[in-house]
Amino acid sequence: MPLAKHFYRVFYRLLLLLGFAALLGLIIDQMYLCIGLVLLVLVLWYSYNLIQLSDWLSSKKNLYPPSSNGLWSEIFDGIYRLQKKNRQRRKELGQVLKRFRDGAEALPDAAVVVESSGQIIWCNRLARQLFGLRWPDDNGVLITHLLRYPEFIQHFNLHAQSQTLPEEPVLIPSPTRRDSIIEVRMVPYALGQILILGRDVTQMQRLNQMRKDFIANVSHELRTPLTVLQGYLEMMQDPDMAQALPGTKAVDMMSDQTIRMFSLVNQLLVLSRIEANEENIFEHVVDVPNLMSLIEKEANQLNADKGHKIRFDIHPQVKIFGVEEELRSAFTNLIKNAIRYTPAGGEIDVIWCYCKDKGTACFKVSDNGDGIEEKHLNRLTERFYRVDKARSRATGGSGLGLSIVKHVLAHHKSELEISSVVGEGSRFSFSFPADMVVFEEVSKN
Repeated sequence: MPLAKHFYRVFYRLLLLLGFAALLGLIIDQMYLCIGLVLLVLVLWYSYNLIQLSDWLSSKKNLYPPSSNGLWSEIFDGIYRLQKKNRQRRKELGQVLKRFRDGAEALPDAAVVVESSGQIIWCNRLARQLFGLRWPDDNGVLITHLLRYPEFIQHFNLHAQSQTLPEEPVLIPSPTRRDSIIEVRMVPYALGQILILGRDVTQMQRLNQMRKDFIANVSHELRTPLTVLQGYLEMMQDPDMAQALPGTKAVDMMSDQTIRMFSLVNQLLVLSRIEANEENIFEHVVDVPNLMSLIEKEANQLNADKGHKIRFDIHPQVKIFGVEEELRSAFTNLIKNAIRYTPAGGEIDVIWCYCKDKGTACFKVSDNGDGIEEKHLNRLTERFYRVDKARSRATGGSGLGLSIVKHVLAHHKSELEISSVVGEGSRFSFSFPADMVVFEEVSKN
């Protein structure tokens, strides 16, 4: 209702009451007394309603307005409607805030909101994990006091002082995770605030480094044989040097280097084929005992110069689902590595067994060679990684064998386990889960 109408309505009611009081006073000859009594009643009525209003507004339990009449009833109802709308708006804002916080908690990045001065306003759960923040203990603490990296502080100061923000992120080590790297980006936020986003890029950095190492290693591995071939070809093109060059030796050297390059390229192709292979491993059953008998013959031929004592302990009833070509490559690489890198006259045990308690099939190759230092164990399956590069090249190793084994096992739901003690020997093993094992009972007839 418009304000003017309210005013006139109250004014008319007041005039009506005063007129009635004046009329009654004239009748009883006490006009001033009657008017005074009416005014006193009105003051008491308004005071009573004001007390009710004050008590209702200060009360947190009673949501409904007090009962009254006339203008005060309209006032109470109007305030109640406003409160009801405000409660609904607060509820909606609370839901929006909850959705925002849930969304922020679900972000794949660590998120920290700070003032331009650096004081922390809010952070999500991932920020507490990556940056080591404590919430709400760190509320209001300067972010530069918690992340004390010069690159980060310099980057933050540029964002806090300049409207033209650098787009390049900054890389800092994780305060909570050893050997982890965090990529930090900063973007403007509401009311002069800054949103700091952090992402763990350790794996990406490692992959980039592996890619660089791979290209460098392939180039290096191919450069050596190509240099030998080029040298002999240049010598052959020179008439004077060609006469003095022993033909058989030159041909043998070029043949060896060609074989080495062919072997390297072939292993790279095998590795690439295994990585891209999506063949269903449950389509074929691999006769591992028969496969081991073929590998044993090859191992004995390779062992002719080394003179190792090789023992094959093969369970004749255990077969598995899988891709035979890939599995043969994995078995062969591990056995050949044991023969190559174990000093002459060593002992090598090859075991293919069945674990009854778990229903799994296990393969183990152990030797009593020089062993491998613990710092190298986690990197042995990287491409071209060698513990002793000179020795590996001398034995014909390319540094790809264990990488091939790793990818074959990943395709067959398994993982390579390596244990080694320097001076005592090494053991390479893996197992296949029960759903891949085909155990054939021997007939008693």
